[in-house]
Amino acid sequence: MSSSSEIKVISTDKIPKPLANYTQAMRVGQFLFLAGQLASDFKTGVPKEAKRDPNFPYYASDIKLQTKYVLDNLKILLEEAGSSLDHVVKAQVFLVNLNDFYEFDEVWKQYFKRPPPRTTVGTTGLLVAGALVEIDLTAVVPS
Repeated sequence: MSSSSEIKVISTDKIPKPLANYTQAMRVGQFLFLAGQLASDFKTGVPKEAKRDPNFPYYASDIKLQTKYVLDNLKILLEEAGSSLDHVVKAQVFLVNLNDFYEFDEVWKQYFKRPPPRTTVGTTGLLVAGALVEIDLTAVVPS
């Protein structure tokens, strides 16, 4: 990357805006660096669509719902930046409970035809109470 590479801030109102006021994504040349996304609306915490219905607790999985919510938002952000999940070159995942990995990975494989290299790290907590997963992506914008 040369020092003349254009740097562009990518932001969209189509996904929740973080309260910490950080950039949702940056484009540097052909590379996209997406900030970590959580299952949060940044108003009430984990939104309804990313949680099991308490009346039917056996009909869903919190980690699967949160992973889907996060990946749907990342997909929208990538599209806004002119890319897609097919152009992700690196992923970093933080899981509050590594025992959730199998169910997380089931959802992950539905979103990626060819899963990118991924680092998965266990963590003791995330920024939003009740959040179980955070995903950071690096992608490229196709020429």
